[in-house]
This record gives sequence, C-alpha cells and structure tokens, in this order.
Amino acid sequence: MRYKRKDYFRYEFKKPIEAFFRIHRIGRKEVHTSKGEAHIIDISPQGMKLSTNLDLPHQDGHEVKLSISFYLNSQHFLLPGTIVWKKKVAKFNYGIYMDLDETESKGLVEALKVYANNHDHRNEV
Repeated sequence: MRYKRKDYFRYEFKKPIEAFFRIHRIGRKEVHTSKGEAHIIDISPQGMKLSTNLDLPHQDGHEVKLSISFYLNSQHFLLPGTIVWKKKVAKFNYGIYMDLDETESKGLVEALKVYANNHDHRNEV
C-alpha cells in the first residue's frame, strides 16, 4: 500500500469486507432504521464505496446520514457517513463521505496498514 503522509489514499479490498449500517437521518427528519447488510469495496479516511442489495433513499436535496459498522483485524469500527452518490449495478453501490475526527482517521489508517501487510502478498518497489 503506497501513500503520501499528507494525502489520503484509498484501499481497495480484494474481497470486500462485511459491514452493517443504520440510517439516522434523511433530510431534516430523524429516523431509526433496522440494521442493513453491506460490503465495503474500498475505503479511505474520507470515504468508502459501499455495496448492498438495498435501494437506499438518495435524492438531491435530501442528505442521508448513516453509521457503518465493520471489523478490520478484529478491531471494531463504527463510523459516521453521508451518502454522496448512488449507482445501480448488479447491486446498489454508494459513495459515502466520512467526516472523521483525527483519532478515528488515525485508527482507520493504522488498521488499514496492518490489514494490507497481512493480505497483500505482492512485492512492491
């Protein structure tokens, strides 16, 4: 995994990892949805690409806030996100913007470094 210290990188999983999410707000309306299943295709401290069978309510002018729960290296993450785009392929793919604080961002980066070292078996120069 290559990255510059001040630039955000995006890590693409060879096998997407399992995640769960709950929607907390649609526009100005607070909601409390049941847990939905998804897979994280790629991730960075600023966002992720999420894939699910569920057609989530993403429309211009109606911000959708959610929380995403997943494990990386046996470490649990529960991160806030906002849907910024939606694309229908075999499933629904969503671009999620994550506004992480410094502690959350550092924790995610460190976990991704460990994950990459354990799962990427190619030699990079």
